[in-house]
Parts: sequence; structure tokens; C-alpha cells
Amino acid sequence: MQTTVSRPASLESGLLETLFGERRRPHAALVVAGTVAIVAGVGLRFWTPSSLWLDETISVNIARLPLSKIPGALSHDGAPPLYYVLLHFWMRLFGQGDTAVRALSGVISVITLPVFWLAGRRLGGRTVAWVTFFLALSSPFAINYATTTRMYTLMILLSLLGFLALSAAYEDPTRPRLVALGAVTAAMLYTHYWGLYLVAAAALWVVWRIYSTGRGRSLLGAMFVGGVLWLPWAPIFVFQTLHTGTPWTSSASPGDLLQVFQDWSGGGSWGGLLMYGTFLLFIIGTFGRTAAPGTKVTIGDGEGRTRQVEAGPAVVIELTPRPGMGPMVGIAVATLIAAVVLGALANAAFVARYTAVVLPLFLLVMAAGVAVIPGRRFRVGCMVVLVVAGLLTGQSENAQQRSQAVQVASVLNSQATAGDLVIYCPDQLGPAVDRLLKVPGVQQITFPRAIGPDRVDWVDYKKTIAATNVSQFVQDALQRVKANHTVWLVWRDGYPSLGGDCGYIQNWLGLLTQSGVTLIHANGSKYYEFENLTRFAG
Repeated sequence: MQTTVSRPASLESGLLETLFGERRRPHAALVVAGTVAIVAGVGLRFWTPSSLWLDETISVNIARLPLSKIPGALSHDGAPPLYYVLLHFWMRLFGQGDTAVRALSGVISVITLPVFWLAGRRLGGRTVAWVTFFLALSSPFAINYATTTRMYTLMILLSLLGFLALSAAYEDPTRPRLVALGAVTAAMLYTHYWGLYLVAAAALWVVWRIYSTGRGRSLLGAMFVGGVLWLPWAPIFVFQTLHTGTPWTSSASPGDLLQVFQDWSGGGSWGGLLMYGTFLLFIIGTFGRTAAPGTKVTIGDGEGRTRQVEAGPAVVIELTPRPGMGPMVGIAVATLIAAVVLGALANAAFVARYTAVVLPLFLLVMAAGVAVIPGRRFRVGCMVVLVVAGLLTGQSENAQQRSQAVQVASVLNSQATAGDLVIYCPDQLGPAVDRLLKVPGVQQITFPRAIGPDRVDWVDYKKTIAATNVSQFVQDALQRVKANHTVWLVWRDGYPSLGGDCGYIQNWLGLLTQSGVTLIHANGSKYYEFENLTRFAG
């Protein structure tokens, strides 16, 4: 089918000013609804009943180290240092409680909301600004990671600042704007390694603009300076690339690209509605044009015959991106493709939370898609549905218990005594339980390295597991326990690279102690991180 449209040149820009009323005052009901949504969206960014899980606990345990030791700890973990340094100083001010350490992400997420508004205004005026703001406010992905002690809200903020810095510097490359672009580039590289993909994609766009228009050399120079500022960290990055990676999951594949909208929308029926709605908005934002009433539209039937009809108001999907959308969509999609291709080559993971680096670009395109839809009331109705769906899904996501460590630690705190031994298999179960353990004098070791449980050493992880003899590990562990003391095993099979090793440890402990009672069974339906707790007589 072939479709051509004739339309007034100013129609699209006019529509960008009518949703929330740049030329008219918004209805009082919209103001009230928007205020309620803001209160709910901000409140959800600081609410979750769950304790910290593995990744969050490791963040805290690394960040509380002296600053001079953080790089060495991260070389065995696999991340850049910026977030951990920020968290280090944050904990000095507010402490290390669950609410305190999560509040850093919540504060960053709230600060990001007006930046979303500014980015939307730069893209398409006040209409796109407000739509972007409310899409970001109600994003289940943004809400969930605002309550997570990790760097993902910082990635979202830096991605937005990068968009503003790049677009402003391209428009007028003044020294302050170029300095801002270089600083944001360096900050993104120091926050997460997917920043390399985003920076590379943006740099390729700048190179193309230099080739096609002769403009942009100063932008490329600013980004290069940002890369140079990152070079002191490069040796640790190389070591991490060669020795850590992501052995806790499978490598990236093309199918991962199909999951991003689902990952951003969350689960449940409201999440499903949000997924389809936002995907449609992304398509409209990228390729959609508004056909005004009376516009002549030529429609082909695929067999060479065409006819003209009067359209409208309607949205017409064309094969070429809308003006101004191509670069942003291209950079975002290229970032994801680079993550898949290079991840497959390097055996690295494509993880949903890493896509935080491009979420702002997609939200901006979706917001532009809302502005294309004709009919003010219909646009407002669409936004109300999307915001409600997002907030309800965000509340549901935040309500999930992230770790069964609370149950395990509760039993250990009530029944374990000094001199007992707690074994964690795999070591990935150790940090969350150890954070909650209150019994003094309890010994703790992890499989496969037989070290303490506060962090996970990812260096040559698969090789270490393969080289560890399970039966010898168990015999060595039992040598640590004196008579009449209990051995506790926190374990679960099914982790990548481990096979059935943890189940074998349980069997060996049962055989050598002639005992074994499982007090807590893994509950994957309720907990994101779940585990068994088995007790063996000493």
C-alpha cells in the first residue's frame, strides 16, 4: 500500500501546542488530576516494603569502603565508580539503613522529572514537555529503580542531560555548552559501561553531520575530551572486560530487543496495556504525521490502482521518520543494537535495567507521538489511561518482595548461635542475608571461594566454579565447626554456571552429618531473589 499526504506545513507544529493548552488554560479537573499524579509518582519513588537484595547490598558494601579502596573492589565487581562515590558520601550524611541508601536514587529520580520537562520542551514545545513529564513520572521502570540502590536513575539523568547538551551545542557551540557536553560524556562513562554504546552512537551521528553539513567538529572534540577524562579508569575497565563480565546470566541475543517495551512497562494487565500503548506511541512519534480534516490522501491497493479520499482528522504512518526524530531514534536504536552485537561477541548480558541509558530518548519520541494524535480530548484521554496504568503498575512492582533473605535471616537470628557455620551456595545469596544477620560469632563462607559473604568476587567466576571440588569444599567447611555446633546451608540450584553444585553440597552435608532439615523452601512466586535454608547437626 502506498500513501501520500498533502497537508499544511504549520499543522504539526500547531498541534504541539494544544494538548495542555499553550494557547488555552487547562481545565481545572486536569490540574487536579495532574497534581494527584505528581504526588503519587513522587511518593512511589520512595516507597517499597522490601529489604535490599544482592545488587543493592553489594552497592552499599562497596560504597562504604574508604574511597581509595573502591576502585579495587569494583575491579572484582564489574562497574565504573561514579555512583559508588556518590553513595559513599550520601551514606556519610544519612546512614546505611534501607530507606536511607535507597533515597539517593529516589532524589535523583525526582530531580530528573523537571529535566524531562526541559528536554520535551526543546523537542516540541510545552505540549511535548508536559507529556514527557507525565510519561516519565508514571514510568514503572523509573519508579521501580528510584527505589533501588543502584546507578540506573543516574543513567537516566545523564542521558537526558546528554540530549540537552548535544542538541544545544549543535545549535550554538559556545564554550559553556561544549564544556557541558564533555562533562556529561565523562560522567556517563564513569556511571555504566552501556554509556560507551550511547556515546559511540552519538559520536557516529556527529561524524555523519560533519560529513554531510560540515558542522559539528567542536562537538566531536568535546566528546573526545570527555573520553580522555575517562582514560584513567580504562585499565580497570580492561581488567573487568577480560576477567569479570556477566557470568550470572546468558549472553545477549537479538531476541532481547523485542523485550524492551515489556521491560519498561512492567507486568500485570496494566503493564500489558502500557506496553502496547507506548509501543504504538513510539511508532507514531517516529513515523506519524497528522492529516487535517479535508486532506487528500492517495491510497494504493497494492495492485497498481490508487484512489483519493478525504482524510481526517487522522494519523498517517509514513516510511520516513518525522523531521527531527531520525537522529534521536537512530542513536537510541543503535545503542541497543550495539549492546546486542557486542554483548554476543563478548559473552556479556543484555539486561533490562541497563536500558535505562536509552529510556529517556524513547520517552521523548513517545511524547512526540501523543502530540501527533488529533483531537485534544482524545489525547488527554490517552494520557490519563497511560498515567494511571503506569502508576498502578509501578505500585505493584514496588510492592514485590525482592529477597527471601528476610525469612532466612529471621530463622538464623532466632536459632543460630556463636560458633555455628553458615554456608551460602552460591555466593550470590550471601550479601543480602549477611546484611540482616545479627548473631555475633557466627562463621560464614561462600561457595565457590570459601570467603566472606559481604561481596561477590566475579573474577574468572566460571573457571573458579569449574575448578572447585564440591566434596572437598564440604569436608573443608566441616573442619571449621566444633562439636555440637550447627551447619546452616543457604542455597538454591538453577544459577547459571553452577549447574547442580549447590544441591550436591546439600547432599554431601546430609551424608557426612547424617542429618538435614529444610526449614525454608525457595519461593520464586513471591520473591525476586529466593533461596532454601537447610539445617544440619554439627
